[in-house]
Amino acid sequence: MSTEGAKRSTGGVAYDYILKPATDNALPRPISPPKEKPITQEEIFRKLKAAEERRQSLEQQKIQFAAKEKNRVQEVLAKSMEEEEKFAREVKAKLRRSLEVTKENRNLQIQALQGKLREHLTKVEEVYKKSDTMAKDLQLEEKITQKLEASEENRNAQIQALLTRLRNHAKHIEDVCKASENISKTSEEKIILKMENALKNREEYYRALQERLKEHEKKIEEVRRNKMSISTGSIQ
Repeated sequence: MSTEGAKRSTGGVAYDYILKPATDNALPRPISPPKEKPITQEEIFRKLKAAEERRQSLEQQKIQFAAKEKNRVQEVLAKSMEEEEKFAREVKAKLRRSLEVTKENRNLQIQALQGKLREHLTKVEEVYKKSDTMAKDLQLEEKITQKLEASEENRNAQIQALLTRLRNHAKHIEDVCKASENISKTSEEKIILKMENALKNREEYYRALQERLKEHEKKIEEVRRNKMSISTGSIQ
């Protein structure tokens, strides 16, 4: 008996029941394996032949792989040898260039040293020549120093003579100054008296001028008054 479904309705639940016949749930028996057939000599020969063929094919594959590896190794060796030869050629070329450069530099250095030696020799010759001329110049210098010493002595003598003359002149000037001081005192007194008299005369002159100006102003004022009186009388 099994239940397929339930129908809901108002106020309750309804079920549908379906009846089926009974079934047999027993498990099936396992099938026994088939019995092996006896191996014949032909099958053994065939299997051996197949194994031999497989072995030969494996050996052939190994031989081919070894040949390929050998070729690859030979190619690698050839390439490495070629690169080594190329590197050796480049190194030789660099060494050759460096040797040429060093040779050129050495030649330039030798030429520079030779030039310096020539310059040194010329300088030495010039020094020898100058030494000869210097010896001659020394003789001239001795003569010149002798002349200078003689002229120095003469100059000192002249200076001493000038100094004595200057001292005498200074003494004479001092005497003259003393005498002039005595004279200047008397002349100064006379000049002061003259100046005082001149100042007095100038003051008197200014006073006289002021009096004249006052009188002139008085006269002008009188004339103005007379004109004013005349003009007022004519108008009336």
